[in-house]
Amino acid sequence: MPQLRFDLSVPVDGADRDAFAPRAAETYADVMDTGTDHVGVVVAETDPRLGRVDGGDPVAFVNADIRVGRTVEQRHELAGRLTAALDDRFGIPEHAVYVVFTEHAGEDFVLGGEPLDSWDGGESDPAAGSD
Repeated sequence: MPQLRFDLSVPVDGADRDAFAPRAAETYADVMDTGTDHVGVVVAETDPRLGRVDGGDPVAFVNADIRVGRTVEQRHELAGRLTAALDDRFGIPEHAVYVVFTEHAGEDFVLGGEPLDSWDGGESDPAAGSD
């Protein structure tokens, strides 16, 4: 069960969350070859600071907790697509988005009281499930 957390220095209202969260989940599913029913997304207005960004400019921190098994290429593609989505939706420029991936074994994720299995390719296939 991946969890994507977006800490943004810009105002975030319910409409922003309602529009952005599904887009982030769908982007994750597309890049990582899985479904969306287990993707957790948090979009929060906080006060992140990034040394390379001037004080008043918008900033985003993205923490992506994912299962072990995705390639470096997949992680970098996801980071790029999420960065573009943040610019598109919230006006946060690429240089002000900091993405960090943390990988966990499947059993470290528990959804509905049940641990998830380790990831394997093709999870987006409905016959394969989306755990």
